[in-house]
Amino acid sequence: MKKKLIRGVIIPLLFAITLGFYGAKIAYQFYQVKKALNERTFNAYAIQYGVYTSPTTLEKNLANLDDYVVSLEDGKYYIYLGFTTDYNNLSKMRSLYANKDINVYTKEVFIDNDEFVSSLEQFDVLLASVNKEEDIISVNEAILSSYDEIILGN
Repeated sequence: MKKKLIRGVIIPLLFAITLGFYGAKIAYQFYQVKKALNERTFNAYAIQYGVYTSPTTLEKNLANLDDYVVSLEDGKYYIYLGFTTDYNNLSKMRSLYANKDINVYTKEVFIDNDEFVSSLEQFDVLLASVNKEEDIISVNEAILSSYDEIILGN
């Protein structure tokens, strides 16, 4: 009778518990991978001109600039002059603004929009291949326009 109980109930019960444990462990790992893929962000560099809390101060400082985007984040106005994912392009763009006597800051930003990141990577290839100031400005205008359209929705 004891052998029948062990073979008929306890062994299948232990097997079911073990199977359930490993099944839950595998399902949890799949969930973690899916969660990590959904939270994927991208690293980029932003060339920032300044941060302002007052719209009037913002307007005064925009008078010096030709190409920029203004982003309202946490109640503050951020002025961006460019974006790139490549450090060499960042140096190229920073030197462009230094030649114009425009003080800029470099800021690492995390962009979670796949469409803009894909567009930015394509612009980076183009930006890496140009050296003339006019060409750099032209590519940068396209980057800012893309940011304005895709991220800011303007």
